[in-house]
Amino acid sequence: MSFLSRIHPLDLTVALVFLIANIIVGFRYLRRQTFQEYAVGDKQFSTPVLTATIVATVMSGTTFSLIIQKTYATGLSYIIVTSATLVGMLITGLVIGPRMGKFLRNISVPDILGDYYGSTVQTIAGVITGFSRVAHVAFQFKVVSVITETLFGYTGPEVTIVIATLVILYSTSGGVRAVTFTDVVQFFAFGTLLPILALAVWNRLESPSLQVAAVLNEDPRFSFREVVQWTPVFKGNLVLMAYFALPYLPPQLFQRMVMARDVKQVRQSFIWATVLCLIIKLFLIWIGILLLSDQPGLAKEELIPHLVKAYTYPGLTGLLGVGVIALSMSTIDSILNSCAVVITNDVVPFLGVKPSLGVARATTLGLGFLALLLALWVQNMYDTVLLFASFYVPTVVVPALLTIFGFQTSRRVVLLAMGAGLVTLVSCLPYFQSYKSLFPGMLANLVVMLGAHYGLGEKGGWGHNPLPRPNLL
Repeated sequence: MSFLSRIHPLDLTVALVFLIANIIVGFRYLRRQTFQEYAVGDKQFSTPVLTATIVATVMSGTTFSLIIQKTYATGLSYIIVTSATLVGMLITGLVIGPRMGKFLRNISVPDILGDYYGSTVQTIAGVITGFSRVAHVAFQFKVVSVITETLFGYTGPEVTIVIATLVILYSTSGGVRAVTFTDVVQFFAFGTLLPILALAVWNRLESPSLQVAAVLNEDPRFSFREVVQWTPVFKGNLVLMAYFALPYLPPQLFQRMVMARDVKQVRQSFIWATVLCLIIKLFLIWIGILLLSDQPGLAKEELIPHLVKAYTYPGLTGLLGVGVIALSMSTIDSILNSCAVVITNDVVPFLGVKPSLGVARATTLGLGFLALLLALWVQNMYDTVLLFASFYVPTVVVPALLTIFGFQTSRRVVLLAMGAGLVTLVSCLPYFQSYKSLFPGMLANLVVMLGAHYGLGEKGGWGHNPLPRPNLL
């Protein structure tokens, strides 16, 4: 039985309208442009558009199922943990944003380090930044295949290949403008879904107010006194919250910051994005509570299929599929474009090739199809994502944040600190085997950078970087 014969005509119509809208918007920006415009646009994006693309970038394809499943299974414990991501966004907007004035002309985080510490540091940071996120793109491609299997019972790779090819092509052709405005379309697709889905589940409950009240008042998973205790689980949650609250400047979010006209727009767009992410998370948490109120005792893998079978209907099923796929697409195109820009601007010059629009498009195309191949061939993509992503924060983010906050040292100190962070991370991976390895790596980077700077008597220090000026001692 083919995929088209499995899907209701109304659901198919919803999906086709969504794909056509993305094609129209995505390929509208297939025109001659400079590499700078391809990378960060023309600085003329409105605050609502920047806000929408930040939200669409942050809320990935796993957001939908993860928040619903975790709320259903662990209740208040996960609700507290996931709130830390909002803290991280606020720190980025309110603390880092106002200090971005002289860095808004940069294209990437390695580009900042290159201004201060030269091409060697920039190239190393570019390699780590660019390739650390490719596995994340592959993981989102994998999510698309899981969505089509869950919603429509289809297990073939064809749908994933079609959607991946579409995203890769419009990201390649139009650059960040195509990515940004398709993100807006995808943001509205998912934003339309949530209230409709929540209302559909609410209306299927026999006594919704009484059932929800019983869960919130009687289930120990929603008791603050039961959840907030000094237990191993709570300690683990504290570490996870610290990880989520880190303003770790992933390339796609840094790109959104430098797309702004000024620091005021950076601040405003991140504040509004935090508010909208809060609303989205509350809807998803509410749906998880409604499912628990109506049908307790479901296994994690049964939850989303039960949601589809018990509460959706033709049209809504298509909207659900479109909404969740939209989350994946918006994350994929943002990461893909930002990584291609990093490699083009910060890595390719090491090979003697000047950054250009053609090189950026070729890099986007190559990275996109590399990620698609990873998605089709690698089974456990989640572990791969964590492994690749772990290298970015302890090596690149610490010196970048210190630079943004006004600290300057020499190139040799930065290289020593990056090496210390990398070695510590690799040494800790066998023991922690998770994101927790980031923290020792970050600490090692910070200690070596500050210690070596003052121990070697380097020039600079705090408040000594009024202008980007390489210090290559």
